[in-house]
Formats: sequence, structure tokens, C-alpha cells
Amino acid sequence: MNISKDKVRKEIAFLKKQYSTKDLQLRSEEVLSTLEITGVFQEAKTIFVYTSLGDEVQTQGFIEKWKDEKNFYLPVVIKDDIVFRAYTSSTKFQKSSFNILEPIGTDYTGFKKVDLIIVPGVAFDRNMNRLGRGKGYYDRFLSKISAPKTGICFDFQLLDKIPVESTDIKMDYVVSENELIWK
Repeated sequence: MNISKDKVRKEIAFLKKQYSTKDLQLRSEEVLSTLEITGVFQEAKTIFVYTSLGDEVQTQGFIEKWKDEKNFYLPVVIKDDIVFRAYTSSTKFQKSSFNILEPIGTDYTGFKKVDLIIVPGVAFDRNMNRLGRGKGYYDRFLSKISAPKTGICFDFQLLDKIPVESTDIKMDYVVSENELIWK
């Protein structure tokens, strides 16, 4: 494959700018509605999910909607790694160096009890590959955990093929507004 990861990141960034905040929010609701009908989500009780940036599938409303039925854990960046901490209605947050609200609390270590990980990405492909922002946080973390990994994205982020490396962790599911792909 001749296309570079940086080129794909730039192309997706350009496409995202074509949509208003409201458009991305509506598209996010469609993506998450598709996720909600999957058996893996319906059966999951303990879920790792991300705190969304403005140009990602928006997870805040989704988390609020399901917080009384599911146990959610959100990521926190510590040096070169991510850890996950519990989210409850009383969770306190602090802004990270990436300008992301991160929960204050104890790191969750019961990885065998995790039922689902909802993963962000810049792009995904139909072979279950994920392209992140380039720091490797999720790939390093995902290599340590066996729970089903579900990448969520907008339709324009789902490509036929993206460049991959041996350290890139494949997804078990990829969900967009109009597609649900699984192994």
C-alpha cells in the first residue's frame, strides 16, 4: 500500500471539516443507535468508552443515557499509556494536556470483567483495522485486554483499506451510521 498513515489522517481531517458540529452530532446519534442494537452492547455491563473530542463520534449523551444500566470507565493518559477510571454521576474531572476531561479516581484493573471496549479512531477499514492519532496509546492498551473491541466512526471514516503495522490492534467490530462489520 502506497498511501501513508499521515496522508489518511489529513484526508479524514479535511472531510470532517465539511460537516457542522450539528451534522456530526446527528451522525453520532446514528452510529450509537446502530451500536445499541448489537448483542455485544446489549449484553455488556462493564464498558470502557472514550471521552469524545469535537470531531469524533460524540459519546457524552450516550454515556448519560446508559449510565444507570451499564458501568462505564473512561480513559486517562498517564505518560505514554492510558488507564481507565470509573464514571458515575458524582465523578469529578480534570482537563488533560490534550484538553480532554479525564475522571479523577482509582485506575480500574479488573480487565477480565470488561465486557466491551468502545474505541475511537481517525479511520477504520473493512478488514477491522484501526488508524489512531499516532501516539499508540490505544494499541498499547488494547494489546493487554481480551474484551471485544468495537471501533466507532462516521461513514466517511470507514475505508476499504488503511495502512497498518504489526503493532496495530484489530477491532472485533466496526460500527458507522450505515455499516456494522464483525469478524
